[in-house]
Order: sequence, then structure tokens, then C-alpha cells
Amino acid sequence: MKHKNKQHGMSMIGLVLFMSLLGFFVYAGIRLGPIYNEYYSVVKAMNLVANKPGSANKSPSAIKEDMMKSFLTSYVKRVKKNDIKIIRSRGKQLQVKYEVQESFIGNLDFLVRFEKTIPLK
Repeated sequence: MKHKNKQHGMSMIGLVLFMSLLGFFVYAGIRLGPIYNEYYSVVKAMNLVANKPGSANKSPSAIKEDMMKSFLTSYVKRVKKNDIKIIRSRGKQLQVKYEVQESFIGNLDFLVRFEKTIPLK
């Protein structure tokens, strides 16, 4: 005799496990999303400053001031003036290197490091 009513689909325990795993990744994305959005604003500001005519001829302090003004309009708050460096090898290069520590759950934190270098024109 064969049973005609076989179970199809997911059990309640499987559904709860799947939803908790999905919730974990959604929460991680919510915590990391603004950090990466700010990083893309930093890269955009770097490209804006680097592509200005004569930016390679400016002093390092003038380039840093241009970067800080661009960060102000882009709502970048985690990058400080000390994180911006002008490297003089193979022409002038603009480098931004910084870390962001974001709390996650309890005493667990995300530590995200960013480093971007582009040539000045």
C-alpha cells in the first residue's frame, strides 16, 4: 500500500532556519551598505580632484584641502586629513587609506580596510 499524501515543501524548523540565516545576511548588508557607499563617494571625490587640470602641480596641502572640500559635499565623515597621502613615485599619486570599525552583534565588530591610489594629472 502506498501513501498518497507525501509531504512537499519545507518543514517549520527548516523555514525558521532559512529565515534566520536570511535575516543574518540582510542585517550584515544593512550594517555594511553605508560603509561601502561612503567608500564609493571617496573614490568619486578622488577622481574629481585627480582629474582637475594642473592637480599634479599643486602642493600636497592644497590637494588635501580640495579632497576635504569634496568630502564635505559628499557627506564623507570617516576619512580624516591624515588618511590622505601624496606619493611621489612615477609621477604624483593620490592615496587614501583608512579603516572603518562597525559594531555588528554584541561584542562582534566588522573591521573594513580601504586603500585606493590614483595618478594625478
